[in-house]
Amino acid sequence: MENFYIIANTEKKDTYGCARGIREYLTKRGKKCWIYEETEEEGTRSSDCSKEQAASHRKFRYTDVSLIPKEVECVIVLGGDGTIIQAAKDLKDRGLPILGINMGTLGYLAEIDTASIFPALDAMMEDRYFIEERLMLCGQVVRGGKEIHEDVALNDIVLSRSGSLRVIRFDIYVDGEYLNHYQADGMIVATPTGSTAYNLSAGGPIIMPTSDMIILTPISPHTLNARSIVLPSDVEIEIHVKHPDTAKDTIPVANFDADAFSPLQNEDVLRIAGSEKKAKLVKISRISFLETLRRKMADQ
Repeated sequence: MENFYIIANTEKKDTYGCARGIREYLTKRGKKCWIYEETEEEGTRSSDCSKEQAASHRKFRYTDVSLIPKEVECVIVLGGDGTIIQAAKDLKDRGLPILGINMGTLGYLAEIDTASIFPALDAMMEDRYFIEERLMLCGQVVRGGKEIHEDVALNDIVLSRSGSLRVIRFDIYVDGEYLNHYQADGMIVATPTGSTAYNLSAGGPIIMPTSDMIILTPISPHTLNARSIVLPSDVEIEIHVKHPDTAKDTIPVANFDADAFSPLQNEDVLRIAGSEKKAKLVKISRISFLETLRRKMADQ
């Protein structure tokens, strides 16, 4: 690879200094590298864009893809799993591979730590890497037959609630066929990548992250026999909200990767399917998912 772009999560300590060190290392070896970095105090700062572009950039969570030069072949993300998840969503239409560098604790997505940055960059420049494609979900909120909200998720789309602690009532259909009625605190619809996130906390199964599956895990269901269900990725899932007017102090909410959300009303439909867009993660080492999982379990 010859051309790189860096996204730095400034909430993590020393990320911008690390980004500049990476750029210096790459440029000394004849490569091109651009940096984008954002802080609340300074607004938006991009090392290689105009003031007008930077002002436009403020509308975005991490990265406005229009600022990424066309020749860029890889995006280096400095942060943690949350930063990588958001970057994958921002970059979904460009299909650029992402190399995650972990600036915090051990994560599932950011496999490179700060001590391994330069060997990893050498491997990238020498084409000693491989790319894993990860399933993403596409979700739409439909009200009265009209789509009012759409977003994608790398980890999960979650039906949850705000307000008082009342249960949510909803029906689930798979490819148009009725599956079940639930009274629960919510429902997690997770990808294999997200199986180790909220899904795991709610008692759902761990799935190999490169699998093509969708996991349905109810959150605190008011029944003794509700369990997670694993479905193929080519199905369409519909969650039909059955929220009575008497429970207006509880508001159902659709959450996309715990970042974006959309309030729901009675008879709204949350429609979820596997996205045609895949997240592409650069892998340098041959450390398996099972070894990473074993390390995480040993740390508990």
